[in-house]
Amino acid sequence: MSSKVSKFVRIALAASIAASGAIATTAFTTTVAQAATSSVDGQITRSEIISRAQYWLDKGLQYNQGGNYTDSSGRNYRTDCSGYVSMAWHLGTNPNPSTRELPGYAHEISRADLKAGDILNSFNDHVILFDKWDDAAHTTFSYYSFGSTPVKHRTGISINAATFDSHPNGDYKALRYNKVIDDAVTPPNGGAASRVDFNGDGKVDIAGKLTDGQLLQWSGNGNGTISSSGYSLVPTGNFAPVSDLVAADFNGDGKTDVAGKLTDGQLLMWAGNGNGTVSASGYAMWPGTGFAAVSGLLAADFNGDGKVDIAGKLTDGQLLMWAGNGNGTVNGAAGNSMVSTGNFGTVSDMVAGDFNNDGKADVAGKLSDGQLLQWSGNGNGTVSSSGYSMLTSGSFASVSDLVAGDYNNDGKVDIAGKLTDGQLLQWSGNGNGTISSSGYSMLTSGTFAPVNNLI
Repeated sequence: MSSKVSKFVRIALAASIAASGAIATTAFTTTVAQAATSSVDGQITRSEIISRAQYWLDKGLQYNQGGNYTDSSGRNYRTDCSGYVSMAWHLGTNPNPSTRELPGYAHEISRADLKAGDILNSFNDHVILFDKWDDAAHTTFSYYSFGSTPVKHRTGISINAATFDSHPNGDYKALRYNKVIDDAVTPPNGGAASRVDFNGDGKVDIAGKLTDGQLLQWSGNGNGTISSSGYSLVPTGNFAPVSDLVAADFNGDGKTDVAGKLTDGQLLMWAGNGNGTVSASGYAMWPGTGFAAVSGLLAADFNGDGKVDIAGKLTDGQLLMWAGNGNGTVNGAAGNSMVSTGNFGTVSDMVAGDFNNDGKADVAGKLSDGQLLQWSGNGNGTVSSSGYSMLTSGSFASVSDLVAGDYNNDGKVDIAGKLTDGQLLQWSGNGNGTISSSGYSMLTSGTFAPVNNLI
């Protein structure tokens, strides 16, 4: 808020989110550790801005223009709307600019270009911190706000609403901090599997196919949960004849693509647009229809060349890899075996990621008796011959449609999957090849019962 105007009483915007079914699971916390990679008044990534904003949200602070509170390193910022943005941006020279002064740290952008960490600023009154678009059409969004007690995170807000936090929509300008930088696209751990980010906000999303062939995406919140509503990834068309879906940046443009297999054995790729959608048309990744006999597709950089590869299982249990060319295609020759001995015939629900944090892409999968095993990647296109348990206790017998990613943003690859009753749970990775014994709900409402082929 402008330091020269009196406090306004904020009226909370009610956001009604339709839900199908209820989730009854173990309680979990949404607290996210604050990142600390930027220096005061220095360049800062979008994900760190959001992490810093979340830090104050988790504290439940009291609004007070005359008060202040610290960031995680002990630096004080004023406890109002513009002080909140100053803290999130990690400002230093003047750590408490007003809404009238914030434009001096930023430049105006189109609202359509808003990304995580940008702001909507009302010059004389108020400022809100943009979090993400909630739909691919950019009609609704989520934001952080400190205009009243406590700090708030609002979701499902129409970009065309008459007011934002009780101030006229038309008074707000979209601004981008001059020192913000986009997060690195290539994930540090195990190639593509740890960063499936369809909407480009730096958080890992989940997508899946409905029984009618719709391909939907649920935006990740970066704290182990996802949005309650799914949004279409394809403007036109239908994924009913597509199976074994995987997601990664196959063409090297920094955006998450989708690949899958047609019933006739063609392997196609739908290029990601970076805004929560993919191209309407799929393009061949491999000549011919030779993937008819391949199932359980995986996507990661298994051979360590910086390009995303495809792996899969033949009907006889062989695990093969097709090297990615970095342009949306894979090597046209026959796949290369990933195991020197052994067979993957009894392994289902395979996923890829760097589960043991050694910088190489591993493979994990479920046995028929419910064991969850991990085969360590060697970084040369092969994995260990023996699998090791990822669970210290419990069983994955009732879990299907496994996916892997860093859903809680702690730098370790987690496992998520669907229970028979439609719950979507996440097991946090420990970074040593194991995961937590208990799964936590990724949904605040709704059910994943009709969703299959998760990616």
